[in-house]
Amino acid sequence: MTFARRASTVGAVATVVALTMAACSTATEPDTADRTTATAEAFLDTYVDAGRVVRTDQGGDTVSEGQAYGLLLAVAADDPSRFDSIWDWTTTHLQRDDGLLAWQWKDGSVVDEQPASDADLDAARALVLAGDAFDRDDLRAQGVSLGAAVLDEMTAETALGRILLPGPWATASPHAYNPSYASPAAFDVLSRASGDPRWEELAAGSAAVTSALMDANTLPTNWATVADDGAVALAGSAGGGGEPAYGYDAARTTIRFAESCRDDDRALAARVAAALPGGDELPAELDAGGGAFTSDRHPVAYAARAAALAASGRDDEARADLQRMADTAASTPTYYGAAWTALATAMLTDDVLDGCPALTGDPAAADAPGAAGSGSTTAPGVGAASGFQDPVAPAAANTAAPVHISIPAIGVDSDLVGLDRGADGWIQSPRDYDAVGWYEKGVLPGEVGPAVIAGHVDSPTGPAVFYDLPRLTPGDTVSVRRADGSTAEFVVTGLQTVEKNSFPTESVYAPTPTPQLRLVTCAGAWDPASGHYVDNLVVTAVAV
Repeated sequence: MTFARRASTVGAVATVVALTMAACSTATEPDTADRTTATAEAFLDTYVDAGRVVRTDQGGDTVSEGQAYGLLLAVAADDPSRFDSIWDWTTTHLQRDDGLLAWQWKDGSVVDEQPASDADLDAARALVLAGDAFDRDDLRAQGVSLGAAVLDEMTAETALGRILLPGPWATASPHAYNPSYASPAAFDVLSRASGDPRWEELAAGSAAVTSALMDANTLPTNWATVADDGAVALAGSAGGGGEPAYGYDAARTTIRFAESCRDDDRALAARVAAALPGGDELPAELDAGGGAFTSDRHPVAYAARAAALAASGRDDEARADLQRMADTAASTPTYYGAAWTALATAMLTDDVLDGCPALTGDPAAADAPGAAGSGSTTAPGVGAASGFQDPVAPAAANTAAPVHISIPAIGVDSDLVGLDRGADGWIQSPRDYDAVGWYEKGVLPGEVGPAVIAGHVDSPTGPAVFYDLPRLTPGDTVSVRRADGSTAEFVVTGLQTVEKNSFPTESVYAPTPTPQLRLVTCAGAWDPASGHYVDNLVVTAVAV
């Protein structure tokens, strides 16, 4: 057996390796720019077809929001060709006579001509950024023009300042208002590009309205109303009916305000942390008081909590939520989840979209809860009452090599052998089908980050050491004994099966703020043509 090497979709990302027939795909930890590029390209590769961003899990339609996300992510991926393809499709099929974008296209034609201001604002921002990044005056001019149409047709002046309307249909007072449509970073980008003072007015008015709504209810809701006299109220829908909720729209509010370069905006994002429930399993939708509306999980919910925590200075907890975001996106792939996994990575950890990322620096740095200056115990409105638990403290650095692994639930009790890559680029594999290997070029088990341990699933004569790995369930334990006699203890938190040909490197092997394991073997169908299994099974375990 040998380890097969597969190049990542992004040249800058470390090589991904897969064990043929048996074990694993691994990668060294990418840096911030690599993570941003890789998640952006993953979305573009999966959901863009000849310039059209396809909502494959929502009937195969296209919405202006998706086209705008594609444009932003093409900028993040530094991909001018893909940007042009997406923008050409958008102007051909969605752009109206007034320059705004029709909201929905399906089965060959526009089915809803109303524009949506969040999509048009994101697209205008992307065009200006692309003009700068790709040295294209035409794109910059088109971004300024689209932004001017947004200002002309989808803003209103109120006693709280200029506000962004969800669409031209909301001009009557009280105005329907979606807090998550406001994007302080986009306002700044367009203000600098155009010099139009209305962008500064919009930034100030959006902050004032968001602050007023959060004074009424700390959690932003999907919808609200704003009257011309400045009165604000929560709403259950664009039409005002139903119960106000914090859901797939509202979660974006915190992300957008956390990427702002303005301290007051980031302070608003930080306030949300105290109102969100803690724990590993965060419901995708909450009622206005923070109670669960559903048991579903979604990447955007974790991204939003990460944004609130990062804005509060609780960096380790924020990174843990970004890992949960990535894990959720990998286990349950969706258009919207993939989009916001990529966008949140860019907005919160990188300045490629010309915002001010709330989460910067070394994930393993001394930002741990309780560390001097971390803000974990002193951030306003964030403390024990928030319900968050401190993440598992990273184990002290230990350079002793792992020598033995025990997984009682499936009867594994094996010495560990080191796995490396040869001069030809292929990774060596355990010579013995009943041996378990650890990737020596990666993280040591028990140190901060995802350590990789791999084993064969079967052999020419029958089951191998990791044959029963699929039987593991959350709560099962894994012990790794090290050469100095110490033991690193882990508990299983989840399992996922992934295709080798589209291995989600960024989500599986992204840096983590705590010691973790990735136990990997082969899974799925056997492909006689290639002589390999088509999938990998990845078991995630965290230190206890």
